[in-house]
Amino acid sequence: DGEIYERTANFLVLKGMVAHWEKKVRDAEYFENTPETRTNFIEVLMMGDPKRYLPDPPIIFRFDEVVRITLMAQNMTAQFVSTPELYNDLPAEVRFVEAASFIKGGTALRQFMIEDFCPAEGITPEGLREGLRRLDVQLSNMQIDPYGDIKNVVGRLCEALSVGTEDARDPFIPYLNNLDKDSPGYFQTYTFNHDRQSLVRFLDSAKEIQQGGIGPTGNLFDQLSNEATNLFGLAKKPEEVKADKAKMADEEYKAPEKRQAGRPHNVGWLDLLGDEEMTGGFASDPEDEVYESDNWREVIAKRQRIGGRQ
Repeated sequence: DGEIYERTANFLVLKGMVAHWEKKVRDAEYFENTPETRTNFIEVLMMGDPKRYLPDPPIIFRFDEVVRITLMAQNMTAQFVSTPELYNDLPAEVRFVEAASFIKGGTALRQFMIEDFCPAEGITPEGLREGLRRLDVQLSNMQIDPYGDIKNVVGRLCEALSVGTEDARDPFIPYLNNLDKDSPGYFQTYTFNHDRQSLVRFLDSAKEIQQGGIGPTGNLFDQLSNEATNLFGLAKKPEEVKADKAKMADEEYKAPEKRQAGRPHNVGWLDLLGDEEMTGGFASDPEDEVYESDNWREVIAKRQRIGGRQ
């Protein structure tokens, strides 16, 4: 019992809980049934909640546990749906989310919408798609955890129902998914220089680890030697530091072909930002850099001298 907006919110919370735990079931099933290998270990690491790798995981992630919770969530939602005074007058787009959860395949879903659901509700398919899009936008304003999964469900429903209709047109596609140089959203990208000791250069030279070897080690030894130098206080002389910087600045960097992808190199747009971390270069000698705090040192010292004489 209650106002329609309250019951609608209650149903969406229940449906969101179902979508959330059904996703955990799929993750747990994949995780427990997929042997970790050299080729898929990154994919396995990315699946599910990373907190499961903690020594004492504060989450529920094992398959049998998440299945039990999912069944309880599904039963609670089914009880709500089977109570007419709670469910039957909810907005059509909200009830369609429930009805669509039992239909497999986009063609069957669109057929159900056109032949069964819309005639029974006295609405048009266009009106239903519009309502679902509004619901999708509203759910996008909710917290990702735990409402991200139900938002994704509604988003996929919107995409499936719009196939073959004018709603399938996305005005942003020509801007976002168009690699043509004459497209309205095209802009020039390029590779740029990176410091010889940077992580990017280190990863450039890294190859897939082969059994019995560790791949290229030149940059790794350079990094370790620098760390050891700093650790034991064996700092380089100023002239050696300047020589290293000049060598790195003059060195011609060439990005790997796969990352080049036919793009030009070091066009110079990022230089306008004046950000050394972005450009990978040296804007000036660090000894010549002046910070705002440096400008105040002389003023502070002068004030202190005046105060001392008083």
